[in-house]
Amino acid sequence: MLKFLQRLAGHVWLATSELGYGVVKLRQPVPEALNFFAMRLLTPFGFFRSWDRKRTSAEHPELESLSSVGFAELAPLPDDRVEALKSHFCRNVDLKQGRDYRNLAAYLDHYRAERIQRPRGLLATGRSDCPITQVALSDRFVELAAEFLGLDKTRMVAAASIDALVSFEQPRKVIGGYDDALAWHRDIDSYRFLKIFAFLTDVEIDGGHHEVYLQSHNSMPIRLGPIARYSNEEIEAAIGTARLHKVKGPAGYTFAENTFGFHRGTRPIKGDRLILNLQYMEDTFRVRYPEAFDVIRRNALPEAA
Repeated sequence: MLKFLQRLAGHVWLATSELGYGVVKLRQPVPEALNFFAMRLLTPFGFFRSWDRKRTSAEHPELESLSSVGFAELAPLPDDRVEALKSHFCRNVDLKQGRDYRNLAAYLDHYRAERIQRPRGLLATGRSDCPITQVALSDRFVELAAEFLGLDKTRMVAAASIDALVSFEQPRKVIGGYDDALAWHRDIDSYRFLKIFAFLTDVEIDGGHHEVYLQSHNSMPIRLGPIARYSNEEIEAAIGTARLHKVKGPAGYTFAENTFGFHRGTRPIKGDRLILNLQYMEDTFRVRYPEAFDVIRRNALPEAA
């Protein structure tokens, strides 16, 4: 009970702090900031999720799995697309710092020496000449997200990035107290959102694999309500139907996930991980996500995935 109350207090403080941050720092309109505050404060307790119902589609058979268990395998990215994304990442990820890596190994070795487990990633620009943007705006991902979220594409925005998990034996440097998302948590980014991931390197168990508790997106016991980090034992005790799934696969392996369910990354021990992250959400809190870009554009982008 004490831990729950501590987490609840932290949850309320976090939501309140974000309200102030939105109004003062981001100059978010007060009604919109209050809307975001309400979502963050109340969504963990089961409010505002009536849209998240079981969906099926002949065109997108993945929807049934995504709706029922919160996870769905998708067709993999082609090899040439994977290589193009890796090359773009190496050339641009640290360009502002004056570093242009000749290959992915050079990038990983740099941060291995720095003992930084999860370096700052590379965001999509939203421009048609950006390979990350091209994948994010490809028809198959946009249409799947729109149908799952029940949104017209004119009301949907996307954000996309590539980031790494770097393996090394020494203790990692902790930056700003952040745990690199390696502990169990839920995402609460908007009223409606969906994330799609693609491995850009081969990922085995203990190689920075992803983990998710299947079916946990459908359950919200009060003791798991506050925005906080949780343990396996707490999740399994509170959600009897939750099933731990360890996600691995070759470069190009692609999956969609309802990250309102409990999930986490894992510390890489037997290799490094590079991953493409795509996020689709309703255009409600645009000020909060300056990296987000419109899904519907005047000039249609070529099919990229």
